[in-house]
Formats: sequence, structure tokens, C-alpha cells
Amino acid sequence: MPIAAFGAIHLDTLARGSRQIARDTSTPARLSARPGGVAANVATAAARLGASAALVGRVGRDPEGDSLLARLAGAGVDTRAIGRSDQHPTGRYIALHDPDGTLAAAVVDSAITDALRPGDLDADAPSVADAGLWFLEANLPSPVLNELAARGGRRRRCLVADTVSRAKAPRLAALLPRLDLLLCNRGEAAALVAALRGEPGARRQADADLPPPAELAIALRAGGLAACVISDGAGPATLADATGIHTLATPSGPIVDVTGAGDALIAGTLVGLDRGWPLADAVRAGQAAAALALQAEGAAPPTLTWPAVETAMGRTA
Repeated sequence: MPIAAFGAIHLDTLARGSRQIARDTSTPARLSARPGGVAANVATAAARLGASAALVGRVGRDPEGDSLLARLAGAGVDTRAIGRSDQHPTGRYIALHDPDGTLAAAVVDSAITDALRPGDLDADAPSVADAGLWFLEANLPSPVLNELAARGGRRRRCLVADTVSRAKAPRLAALLPRLDLLLCNRGEAAALVAALRGEPGARRQADADLPPPAELAIALRAGGLAACVISDGAGPATLADATGIHTLATPSGPIVDVTGAGDALIAGTLVGLDRGWPLADAVRAGQAAAALALQAEGAAPPTLTWPAVETAMGRTA
């Protein structure tokens, strides 16, 4: 059954410095460009993992938009529900990475996504309307998220969401009772819990001052959420659902590129759910997918396949 991902579609330009990125001067680097944006990365990674993945978003009526549509379709993503804008250029993301793959700085032009209003996205396209699993990400404006969550819930499909960032996490506060699963990191979970409590300033907390993941998971569940996965850097992930709170060890391995590792985690989890796996096993598949993504360049490298995920898990189909 198809997976439909709603959200940002960007042209990512990634710079890998030959030495540590420095301010106020140029740093020699190797540059590459590829499709990006949370929803685009998730859809591409899900397609790599063998799922039928449709992407719903908007690109500009410009050469960058033409290129993205062609490259996404070439990666196996169903692009028929992607709209074109005459008012805004295609979204752009530029990231600067140090030689070890860590992110030094990034900027984004997301005006095309920020301008979306209810009804702008084609949720009635056959590949989208027939999807049993909808993925929403918080780059979308709150009114659009609310509209999609209401429509998805009426069809009784599985609704999964991602918080994207601490600043955007509060956009999902009103949606929690409608969601079947939320994926976030510890800082994003804290910002969302703070929003539920009317404490928006808490989204600026230092990492050392954040509440424990289990405490955050309990608060999110109390807010009406069915299940959540809270990642914590290299530490274990916390899964909370109706059966309780579970700790899932994070696989270790080399890091080549951190871009999109979180999106690969989401994609692996979605594909596991689409295959009928229990939630905990689906999350472990997501963790394996993230580890594979970290070991190569890009959010959906050619090495990201379902057999590779199962091998990493020590499991066979």
C-alpha cells in the first residue's frame, strides 16, 4: 500500500570542507547538489527501501523545480501530486560540513512551503488518497497540518508526523490526539511539551537541562498522543506507546555524512510499519536505516536497501 509524504521539497547544496569550516573566509570544499527537504528525503529513502512512495508538496516553475521532479521520479518517487508555484522559487537548502561529516552551518529558503494554505496540496491524487499511511512534517504551516490531519483521520489511515526542529515542533501540539506516531529528538520533544503547557520559552533550553526522554514521552502521551519515538543523539531511543516505555539501543558505526540520517530513520520506520511489523521492530528498522545513511553521502544513498536493513538487524524476510 502506498506511503504518502507531505512537506518540504528543496534543492540541497552540500559543501564538504577539506578542513574545518571557518568564519569570515572561504574554505576549500567539494560541493554537490541533490533533492532534499524532510518529506522529499523520507519519500526517496522509502522508495529506496522498496516501498511505493508518493510525495506531496510544491516546487517552483523554474529549472530547479524541473530538475527536482526528474531526479525524484528517477529515484522511484511518485511525483504526480507535486504542485508548481508561479509566485515562489523552488526551496533551497545550503549546508556546510566539516571534514568529519558534522554540520557546521546551514541556511534555507523555504518561502514556497511557508506560503502554503489549506487546500493547496493535492491530497486527492489517487496515489495519495489510496495511501494507508500519511507522513506529515512540521515544515508545513499549522493550518495545512491541521487540515491534513483531519482529512487523514477521517479515512482511518495511519498518521505519522515529525517535529523537524525545536522552533517548529509546537505546530504539532493540536494534532497529538490524531496522530498514531510522532518522531522527534529530545530537544524537539521538550519544545512540544513546553508548548502543551504554555511555556514556549522552554524551547531554548540547553541540552544538559532538558528533561529525561521518558518524562517527555509520558507528557506527550498525556497530551493524547498514541505513540512516540524520541531520539537522543548517539544515546538510546525511547519508544512510548500503550504497552509502556521502552529503550532501544542506537547502532554505532562510522559517520560520513549526517545529512538526512533522521529522515532515513523515519523512512525505515514507515516501511517497517507498511510491511506489518510491530512498532518496536519498525523503529529498529528505522535505526538500521539511519546507520546506513550515516555511512554514505546523502539521505538516501544507493546502499540504503531493505535487505541491507535486515542484515544490519540480523534479521531475514
